[in-house]
Amino acid sequence: MLQKTHKISFHFYDTGGGDAIHIRFLGEDSNWHNILIDGGYAREYKNAFAPLIKEILAADEVVDHWIISHIDRDHIGAVLGFLQDKTIKDKPNAVKRFIFNSTTEPIQIPSEKISVRDGITLREYIKKSYIQSEPSINTKTKSIQVQGLQSTILSPTPEKQKKAEDLWTEEERTMKVGRKASQSDHAKTIAELKDLPFHQDKDEVNGSSIAILAEFGDIKALLLADSHPSDIEDSLSALRYSSTNPIPLSFMQLSHHGSKANTSIELLEMVKTENFVVTGNGIHNRHPDKEALVRLLEHGKKNEIKIKIHYSCDTNELRDLFKIDAEVESCYKFETTYKEIGPENELFLFEEITDNI
Repeated sequence: MLQKTHKISFHFYDTGGGDAIHIRFLGEDSNWHNILIDGGYAREYKNAFAPLIKEILAADEVVDHWIISHIDRDHIGAVLGFLQDKTIKDKPNAVKRFIFNSTTEPIQIPSEKISVRDGITLREYIKKSYIQSEPSINTKTKSIQVQGLQSTILSPTPEKQKKAEDLWTEEERTMKVGRKASQSDHAKTIAELKDLPFHQDKDEVNGSSIAILAEFGDIKALLLADSHPSDIEDSLSALRYSSTNPIPLSFMQLSHHGSKANTSIELLEMVKTENFVVTGNGIHNRHPDKEALVRLLEHGKKNEIKIKIHYSCDTNELRDLFKIDAEVESCYKFETTYKEIGPENELFLFEEITDNI
């Protein structure tokens, strides 16, 4: 049921390790507004965004923006489910605008990890169904405003957006499909992981992710998709935040489902929050990496913060991440929650409505 008790809520759906986010808020026009981000795999559309979109339409509301961060299938896949959903007749009036980076090149790249083919399908739908063409979205783009919700683009840089577009122009390109169980670090101890050097993600498609700073009144949240931490650090620095002047956040979503290559100590030092969201389920791509979580716990210990890790999934793999570490609770102050994070969780409901609407 669509929440109408708080002025803004953030709902993270469990889509088997993908990203599917619903932001719902009471706008300055006293009407309810809805922003979607990604959606998970195509197979997850029927379980997550399909019933949500139909409920939004039944309430005589619309999806104001649907942000597609990049073309990995665990982000863009569910959009194809929407395009193929015959029960939603007037799609352009159901979703008013897609925010999505594409290219004009009609190239198909065979790969299970990324899907330019899916991107082309969405691009052609946008060209056919929307009068206004979509501009390129990058850190040079002005903040996106929707009735009191401001979304500042923190990633991609224009250079990384261009690199991702160049992938579309190659005749063929193959990329590895996920990671094997043998590549997981879940069986390693904290002692083995805590002093490992940080190596940033080099994946060009991940680097093209649209990541945002969402602001609504006093609420601030980092929604980072699969972005590179150095880009987020540079963008926050441009907003005059630093390790000595960290940005106060309601919560931060760890980039790339908690990958060890997408959350740096430098980025953590630039934010001030105790709440971190992880969309990995411990199975798909073996994310989150335990190394990234250890980095988070070390950050909390150093700064005397009780870290709260909120998983949008609930799996044995997640619950067993620290099973091997007998003294973890005595060494670190942290809490974990395992569930689909939504309106029933007060952490992601902000400013209760007391007046009649």
